[in-house]
Amino acid sequence: MITVVGTVVSEITYKHGEDGRTNAFFRINSTERRYNTALGDWEDGETLWLGVSCWRKLADSVKTTLSKGDPVIVQGKLRIRHYEKDDVKRQAFSLDALHVGLDLSRVQSLGSAPLVEPRAAEDLAEVPVPF
Repeated sequence: MITVVGTVVSEITYKHGEDGRTNAFFRINSTERRYNTALGDWEDGETLWLGVSCWRKLADSVKTTLSKGDPVIVQGKLRIRHYEKDDVKRQAFSLDALHVGLDLSRVQSLGSAPLVEPRAAEDLAEVPVPF
């Protein structure tokens, strides 16, 4: 079981199987962020690309909720498929999703009401907490 924070990078495809099960499929990417001490700034690292499969009620919810460009958090079972193309051995990674949600820390707005921009951890120490 793994959890991946990423962005939906494809349209959601939705299918009804002959057995009545519904399936939604989409692709996500997740790019590592790391602090470069030499530059004194954050930079992008490697990008992981995954196909995500959702079934039944989760597929129905994904179909009506997500779209390309949405920030998501996906938890599920990692699958690795080995194949050969042009005499080169390759691997493809996918996730059989058990949980999918919008990553609200990266959403710019929800409907017509803008969300407050996320604060840096060091800024949170200055925010008074009401009791």
